[in-house]
Parts: sequence; structure tokens; C-alpha cells
Amino acid sequence: MKSFIKWEYLIIVLLSVSLLSGCGFKDIDKRFFVVSIGVDPAKNSSKKYLVSLKFAVPSESKGTNTDFIIVSEKADSMSEAVRIIKTKVEKEIDFSHAKAVVFGEDIVKQNGNAGINYWFTRRRDIQGIAWGAIGKPSALDVLKVKPKSERIPSNAMFLALGKDGSETPYVISEFLFDYKYRLIERGIDPMLPIIEAKKDLLEINTVGLFNKSQMKLTLTPEETKILNFIRKREEKSANKIKKGKTTIVIDTHKVKTKYKIYTPKGKTPYIKVKVSLEGTLEETTRRVSNAQLSYYEKAAEKSLNKEIEEVLVKIQKANLDPVGFGLRYRSRHFNKDDWEEWQRIYPQIQFKVQSKMQIEDTGLIE
Repeated sequence: MKSFIKWEYLIIVLLSVSLLSGCGFKDIDKRFFVVSIGVDPAKNSSKKYLVSLKFAVPSESKGTNTDFIIVSEKADSMSEAVRIIKTKVEKEIDFSHAKAVVFGEDIVKQNGNAGINYWFTRRRDIQGIAWGAIGKPSALDVLKVKPKSERIPSNAMFLALGKDGSETPYVISEFLFDYKYRLIERGIDPMLPIIEAKKDLLEINTVGLFNKSQMKLTLTPEETKILNFIRKREEKSANKIKKGKTTIVIDTHKVKTKYKIYTPKGKTPYIKVKVSLEGTLEETTRRVSNAQLSYYEKAAEKSLNKEIEEVLVKIQKANLDPVGFGLRYRSRHFNKDDWEEWQRIYPQIQFKVQSKMQIEDTGLIE
């Protein structure tokens, strides 16, 4: 009898809990889905930020729908801005479909944005695999762009950053979780792609490099491509080589990069970078036969060695490390002061680049 009363009491408790938990659920038709988020500095205001949320407007009929609305609010924090934006919409704001976070160019050049950065990682409904980017001239301008080819709001941005659409070495994509990791990990620095708002297009071909608090350096498109090579993140590219009166373009389809840090006693420390590339001859200004390929391979190697070294030195002079040389050094040295050692070594370290180019053929022309 006693056991029966215990089971009866347990069933009543479970039913009560299930009824209470059901009160917080909202149907999908009572939710407003955010697809991308923009953060800019608030101008002509005592507030610090201008936070913009881009909402996808659902369609009553089947098929695609590109309609969207952008709701912005000036506030001193993300939490404050979102709560005020809630008073401007009639449905519950849902961030589960937010796949891109765009920081305005003026914001990333400022210090003191730790609260904004950590808000995205603390919120359980913000995806860690959302893309991070820099908006030029502002994040709001980027959110407003509506490419004619776009079938879903912000989908053009998602395809470009995710490389599910166009594949190009000029785009360096960065997940939100990796951006946060780089902000706190010693030996590797953050970076974000720069999205420039055009009339009906989004142009992505440069990257911004950060220290632990703000953007310090912007790479050109060609420098961005070289950084992608060093990080082994892109293999398809076109390399233009000029030798004498002849200019050739090599279409690469395979790129391998490896490096090793050397710290010989009593000598200058150096990093040996080896890059091997394979490709085909895509374009020439003069006829090039198969017998001449080795001649142009040597010219390509010499040119690449110089380009890669120049990019590495430029990043080093800015005291930045997006590749993670410092992290590699720390992973192989287990001293208590390994980080302090690396901070002394990095400014004086030399780069020795050795590239190997293999032109497999001249295309369909023999």
C-alpha cells in the first residue's frame, strides 16, 4: 500500500513539472527569426553602440522569399539593445538562425569591446559556427545590401563566407567560436574578413588582423591570398608570373605548406617555410612549350618566395600572429616562461621561404 502511494505521488509531481515547463514554449508563428546581426558605433548619441538585427519576413506561399526588415537600436550593450528591440516587434526574437555577425569597421578599430564579443559566446541561442566579419563602411550598410541573385535574406553572405558557392583564395572565413578562441589564446591572434557593401553586391577580398583588443592591420587582396596559402586553407588560385617579355598565369589546384621554428644557440632564430604548389598553365602572352615549363617554374618559385616573405615580415612588424607561430612554439617548449621567451624571439625572428612549383601541363594547347 505504501509503495502504491509513493508511485502515485511521483506521477503527480512529474505531471506538475511537465505543465510548468510547457508555459515557456512559443509556436513558430510567434517567433521572429534573426538571420544576421550588425554592430556599429552610435553616432550623435550618448550611447556607445548601434545594434542592428536583420529579420527574415516569412512568406505565406511556398517557395523562396527575399523580404526582410532591419531593426536598429542605440545602447551601451548588446543586452540592452536586444531588450529594447523586443518592444518594437510583436513576436519573440529567435537567434537560432543567425549565421553571421558583422562588426562595423569603426567598431573594430576601437578598444573596449570585450562585452560585445563575449555576449555572442555567452548566449546559448547564438550559434558558435556563425560567421564573423567586418562591415565596410559599416555593418548596417552590409546588412542593407540585397543582391539580385539572393533567394533568402543574407544567403549571399553565407554562401561567400562558407564557400558553398564561390571558391576563391581572397576570402578568409572565420567562425565566431574560433574568433573568440583567438581573442584569449596566447600565440595566435584574431582575424576577420572584410565585407564591403556595394550597390547590389557584397565584395569580400581583404582581411583585418587583430591583436587581443582591436584591428591593427588590413591586408590587400594579394596579401590575403598569400595568407590563405600559408594557413593551408585554399588550394585553387591564379598566380601571375612575369619573366622577361612573357607573362604567364598558373592555375593552382594543390597547395601544401609546412613550417618549422629554429632557435639555434648564439644565432638568430628563424622560421623555415616550405610551400609546394601544383597547377597548369592557364594564360600566356607568348607561346610556351612543354620544354620551357621548368624555366617558368623557377621564375614562379622566386616570385612566390619574395611575396610570402614580404607578407610574413609585414605581419611581424605589426606584432601580430594570425598564423599561430607562437602557439606552435609554446606547444614544443614546456618552460614556465615559454610565452615570455616567444615575445622576445618573435620581433627578431627571420623567415626563410622555400617554394616548389610544378606546372603539370600547358592546358589543352600543346
